[in-house]
Amino acid sequence: MPLVTTKEILVKARKEGYAVPAFNVTDMQSIQTVVKVCEEENAPCLLEATETTIDTYGAEYIAAIVKVAASEAKVPVAFHLDHSYRYATFVKAIKAGFSSVMIDASQKPFDENVRITKEIVKLAHSVGVAVEAELGHVGQGSSDEEENKKMYTDPDEAAKFVELTNVDFLAVAIGTAHGLYKYEPKLDLDILKKISEKVSIPLVLHGGSGTPGMEKTPPLGISKVNVFTDLQIPIREKAKEILTTQPLEKLYTPTIWKPANEAAVPVIREYLVKLGAKGKA
Repeated sequence: MPLVTTKEILVKARKEGYAVPAFNVTDMQSIQTVVKVCEEENAPCLLEATETTIDTYGAEYIAAIVKVAASEAKVPVAFHLDHSYRYATFVKAIKAGFSSVMIDASQKPFDENVRITKEIVKLAHSVGVAVEAELGHVGQGSSDEEENKKMYTDPDEAAKFVELTNVDFLAVAIGTAHGLYKYEPKLDLDILKKISEKVSIPLVLHGGSGTPGMEKTPPLGISKVNVFTDLQIPIREKAKEILTTQPLEKLYTPTIWKPANEAAVPVIREYLVKLGAKGKA
């Protein structure tokens, strides 16, 4: 089937109380691996790519691979642009056929975040592409916990932001962070509950990797959880093992990256199950 809209996948998830893990993919092998596991679990498949991936391969190239995967898949597949800041990147992604894009102006003051987000919403909605934005700020796991807490999403501001921007999904800061944590993360479910009571659109959690208690968030409005670091760890470890144990004459790209990506299969399956996406295709 052709690519579906991210919005239809996430609106259904919010309505039914589960979340869809959004797996960050970087090449053909990672795309094929995620799609295969989603098919096995009969789960909706949400792939996403960063600006770095687009800069490396080109939006048209990476989108073309995803479109082929979607056309052969037995489950719905959507493709999302993660964390973008450059207008030119949005244009490239939209022209390439991405299902949705994320404008991240969360480090800007509220009014400026609103202004920037509205510009991207106007651009994307004109061609039927959904938009994710962020309010509050999801920091880095390498930062101090108290510093990250200062950037949590305010529920009243979240309601106002959604009303002013007409954004389709909202990423919130409630205790997660990007990358590896140097402290034990704790989700603030009370803040999430208050946000969910005021905001009816699908909510998004970034920094899902390494965060305990994620399964408690879908009933409170979380419909999308970004996953990258937890995929990369087993992929890197397997690639290192192959490169350091196999004879040089037996090494070429498929013999390295296909098994390396397959090392992430248990992680992909675990997220689909614990977030409730299994069986929801």
